[in-house]
Amino acid sequence: MKPLPKPPIWLPGLLHLAHGLVAGGVGYMLAYAGTMWWASEPGSPRAALVLAAALALAVFEGAFFVFWIARRRRMRRLWREAAAALKREDYQSAQVHLLELAGFLEYRMAPQPVLFSLGVAHEGMGNEREALVLYRRCGDFAPALRAIGVLQLSRGLNDSAAEALRRLVARYPQDLSATIALTLALVRGGHAGAAEKVLLRALEKRPKSEMLKVNLQRVKEGKEPAFELDNRQSQPQ
Repeated sequence: MKPLPKPPIWLPGLLHLAHGLVAGGVGYMLAYAGTMWWASEPGSPRAALVLAAALALAVFEGAFFVFWIARRRRMRRLWREAAAALKREDYQSAQVHLLELAGFLEYRMAPQPVLFSLGVAHEGMGNEREALVLYRRCGDFAPALRAIGVLQLSRGLNDSAAEALRRLVARYPQDLSATIALTLALVRGGHAGAAEKVLLRALEKRPKSEMLKVNLQRVKEGKEPAFELDNRQSQPQ
């Protein structure tokens, strides 16, 4: 099972901080105006109305705070249940939880974690075409790029796999597994020379990596790159 990405935690906090600042400022102004009017015009309808509005805002904010806590707990529970469903390969249940998550504002604004997880569910159900559509909707989201590469490799679509893996390596050049997967896609696509160049560039950044050295030698010998090394020969870095 592919690991689920962590949901964004900065976005809801930023939104609610902005809301709190605005609501707090409005409430302060109402309370200040009401107090001043009450002091100058004791018992006046205008002062009573402003103070009532400040009190209503305070009650609303208290209720909203309780609602927000309950909402956050529900989101966490949905993520836990989706992850557990994917782990036990109950993909339909996972899809139900993820679709509910997709309706939350946070994931309408930053949908990549939910879209990726839905892609995992569809892939598990054998809907590879729908899974690819969902992965591609994630843009340059690293787990989705990796999933596209692996899925296309398994389908023999080596050029498409190489395209996604190139984008992943460009974003995360230190990701050794992504580099090896890219060279594998290139070799299988008949581009051994390009695979050598990728490994040479990676070796410039990690000159002590036995994994890269051994796979470069394998490519030069006309063999496919491997993700594991023979322990009798060397140990991976």
